[in-house]
Amino acid sequence: MRKQPRQRDPEKGVRWPTLDQLNSVWNGVLRDKTARVALERLKRDGFNIGDLSPKDPTFHSSSWADSIAAIPLLENRPSRTIFHHPVSLRKHLPLVRALRNFARQCDDPFCEKALISTGDMTILPDENSPNPAESAASFIEKFLSCHWYIRERNRRNALIAELRWAIRSRTGKPHDRELSTLIDAACRAAGCEELCLDNTTLERIEKREKDTRVKSVRRLKFHAGLSPTPGKSTRNRNKRP
Repeated sequence: MRKQPRQRDPEKGVRWPTLDQLNSVWNGVLRDKTARVALERLKRDGFNIGDLSPKDPTFHSSSWADSIAAIPLLENRPSRTIFHHPVSLRKHLPLVRALRNFARQCDDPFCEKALISTGDMTILPDENSPNPAESAASFIEKFLSCHWYIRERNRRNALIAELRWAIRSRTGKPHDRELSTLIDAACRAAGCEELCLDNTTLERIEKREKDTRVKSVRRLKFHAGLSPTPGKSTRNRNKRP
């Protein structure tokens, strides 16, 4: 099966599968003999996904069918965490003051306002809506004053970890053989090389996803002064002198 071009977010460069691609892969999974056996075992133990179908390639309201079908279609990129601290954003604070001044002028009935733009002209407040400049100033001020982070997850491994957690939560055990079978069936349907994930690899993927999230939160709390230590990494501990 020839792989189709994927949609790309022009700003982030993320390549998203289309709904047609997800449906094509999922239908291939449903036609796969070994995958059907795995789906029946999962259904018998309380995780019935054989009757589902992909519905949202953006994963905002997706089903487990979306997740399985998307695994071979998403890039296997390492996760990374980017931290932002208030001190690094302090240079933008003049924008807050400018917005607040503009908000006060908008509230002055004797102050004439005009917005020149080729786009939407509805930024100025009316009688039925709050002052948008004041709302924007409050949000931006809070945004600039907070410690926050962005964690770009490994999309493929994130889906695998979520699936394994959901299966164990619903059935009482991870069903690694069935999960690996479904993933390999999806890879075959997508024309990709099978991953052949064993239970040790699946457990490591889920654990790493959880540990990375916990460490990121700990570091954020440390930088915000809410924790005395940032949390130590256990990676390669035995190699240290």
